[in-house]
Amino acid sequence: MMLKQAHYAYLQTWVSLARQRLWSKTALLALCQQPLAEILPQLANQGLDDIIAQLRHNQLQLLPAGNMDALFLAVLLKEGRSMVRALTGEEREWVIYWLQRFDLQNIKAILRGKSLQHTREQISDKLIPVPYFSHLPLQALLNAEDINETLRQLEHSTFATIARHSRESFTQQPDVFTIETAINHQYYVGLVKRVQKLPTEERARLHRLLGQLLDPINLIWLLRYRLDYGLSASHSYFLLVGGGWQLTAEALTRLVQIESFAQLPELLPPKMRAVLANSPSIQVCELRLEQELMTQANQFLRQTPFGVGHVLAYLLLRERQLKHIHALLKGKLLHLPDEQIRFAIGGF
Repeated sequence: MMLKQAHYAYLQTWVSLARQRLWSKTALLALCQQPLAEILPQLANQGLDDIIAQLRHNQLQLLPAGNMDALFLAVLLKEGRSMVRALTGEEREWVIYWLQRFDLQNIKAILRGKSLQHTREQISDKLIPVPYFSHLPLQALLNAEDINETLRQLEHSTFATIARHSRESFTQQPDVFTIETAINHQYYVGLVKRVQKLPTEERARLHRLLGQLLDPINLIWLLRYRLDYGLSASHSYFLLVGGGWQLTAEALTRLVQIESFAQLPELLPPKMRAVLANSPSIQVCELRLEQELMTQANQFLRQTPFGVGHVLAYLLLRERQLKHIHALLKGKLLHLPDEQIRFAIGGF
C-alpha cells in the first residue's frame, strides 16, 4: 500500500505539471491568425522538439502525412509510458489497453490491404509505428495469405478476443466493413470489462468519465450505421457499447429508430440536445461532442480525487490538443485560409 501511495504521489505530480501544457480552445484558435514562424517558438514547452526540428530541417515544408502522424503519436505515447511506469496491477493494465487502441489502425490497414490483394510492401507502407505499447505480431499478420488467416494469427496476440469475434462476424458476412465494426465494438466492450477489474474506489471515480467517453462514440456510430450505411435498427443497436452516461440502454433503443437526421433533436436526452442544437451534419455533431467531452475531462481533472481516471482525462485532452496542433501546422504549411484551419480545430 505504501509503495502504491508513493507511485500515485509521483503520478499526481507528473499529471499536475503536464497539465500546464494544455491550452484553452481560445488560446489555440488565436494561433490560427499568426504566421508559422511566430507559432513555432510558442510550441517550445509542448514536447514537440523533434517535430519542430524536422520542419525547420525541411525548410518548413510539409512532411509526408505518415511521418507527421507518427511523430505526433510518438509524443503522446512517450507521455503515456511515463504515466504507466507509475502504475501497478489492474490500473496499469487498463491504461496500457487504452493506449494499445492505436494498434487497431494497423490491424484495419492490414485487413483492408488483404481485401484489396495488396502486396506485403504496399500494406507495410500504410502502417504507423506504435512505440512502447504495440504487441502485434506484425510479420505474421503481413505474411498471412488472406483475411481469415490474418485474424487467426491475431488470436495469438493481446487482441485474441477481438480477433475471435471478428472472425465469427466475417464468417457470417465476409466484408471488411463487418470486420471493422466488430473490431471497434469488441475493443470498447473490452475497455468496459476491464474497468470492472479495478479497485472499487477507482471504478466509482471512472464510471461517469467512461460513460461520457462512450456517449459520443455510440451516437456517431449509431448515426452512421442508420443514416449512412442503412443498417437496421436491431443490427445498429447490437453494434453499440453499453455503459454510456446520458445514452442509457433506454435512450439508445429510442435513438436507433431514427430514419432521418432531422429527427435527431427530438430523440436526444435534454442535455445532449442542447449541446447539438442546430447541428447541420453528423460531422458537426462529432466536433461538438468532442468539445463537450473535453470540457468534461477538464472538470474531472479539477474536481475528482486523484486516481487512474486522471490519466485517462489527461490523455484525452493531450491527444486532442496534439491533433489540433497537427492540423494547425499542416494548415499553415499548405497555406490554407485561417477560417478553414479554425474549423479543423473545432472553431466552428
